[in-house]
Formats: sequence, structure tokens, C-alpha cells
Amino acid sequence: MRKALFYALIFFISEVSYGQTFGGGVMAGLSASQLDGDNWGGYNKAGLTYGIYTNARLTKHIDAQLELRYVQKGSKSSEKDQTVFYLSKLNYVEMPLFLKYNFLERFSFNIGIAAGYLQKATEDKDGIGDLPADPEFNKFEFSGLAGVEYRFLKNMFFNVRFNYSILPVRSHPGDQTFYLNQGQYNNLLTFSVYYQIARSNG
Repeated sequence: MRKALFYALIFFISEVSYGQTFGGGVMAGLSASQLDGDNWGGYNKAGLTYGIYTNARLTKHIDAQLELRYVQKGSKSSEKDQTVFYLSKLNYVEMPLFLKYNFLERFSFNIGIAAGYLQKATEDKDGIGDLPADPEFNKFEFSGLAGVEYRFLKNMFFNVRFNYSILPVRSHPGDQTFYLNQGQYNNLLTFSVYYQIARSNG
């Protein structure tokens, strides 16, 4: 999957550099996540995110942006609790699509949706080692997103984004439900730097 992202990046850069119709570039950063609905709270699971993106100017203040990114999600028990250990690792290939509202010259507000494919899911329930997740997680995820972006250099941006699953990514053990809580949901923060390779002519 990582090789596929690499080849897609090479193709993307060549196409954007040639056509110059849309803006586009690369991004990389860190993720902090938790699984709402399990027994653990707090953004204790750290991970990586990286990928490519393209965007287009719709109006003077609004852009549309499409991304293809690899992002690590999951959950981890608190370091303060030494009696038990838990770690889940969920590796997704994700395609966010969102609108950017540009304001104050250097800032933008982002809102949209994302579709994700679960490439690998493991759990460590005792600190001994990773095993395939049991029960299994759903292969596909749909999430809503919101974020804020700041342009700190001509072609570089810093983005803080919140993602939350629209539908459960896994059922509770025994398929239990609790009113509106129908299962476990990915709760994710990402902190990323974007490098704009090319800009739209529009």
C-alpha cells in the first residue's frame, strides 16, 4: 500500500507540474487518536499521516480539496494505569474531500467528509505482542472532518484537523448497544504540514 502511494505521488507531481490547472502538493504529520466506546479515554495512541492532495479555487474565498493519505489510528491505555495494558493499531488509506474557507489572508477553515479503507488492524491486550483484532473492525469507514489551516510560508501550511466516525467502526462485544452509542468510533486529531507544489491558474 505504501508503494502504491509512492507511485501515485510520482504520477500526481508530473501531472500537476505539466497541466497547472489545479493546485496540489504533499503533506505529512502526526496523529493522536482514541476509540470512543472502548474502555479507554484520551488521545494516547500516536501515529503518522502522509499523502498527496489537489485543490481548486471555486470562489474568491472558497477552495475544494481532495486528498489521498495514509493515517494511523487506534487506542491505547493510559500510562497512569499500570494494572492493565491495551493497544490497538488501525492503519487506514483515507480520501478526504472538503471545502476550505479562506479568511484573514493566511487562515482557512476546513469542513467535509472522508472515506477510509482499513488496511491493517491489530490489538495487544496484555503487552506481549500484536494479534489480529478480535472482534474485527469494519473494512470501510466514513467520517466527518473539521479543521483550521495557517499559511506560514508562501507554499507551506500548518493544518490541525479533527475527524470523527459517522458510523461505528466496530460493534461492542456481544453486539450490545447503549442508546445512541451503537459501537466504537474513531476519534482523531492530526497535525500536518502541507507543501504546495503547484497553484491553480484560477
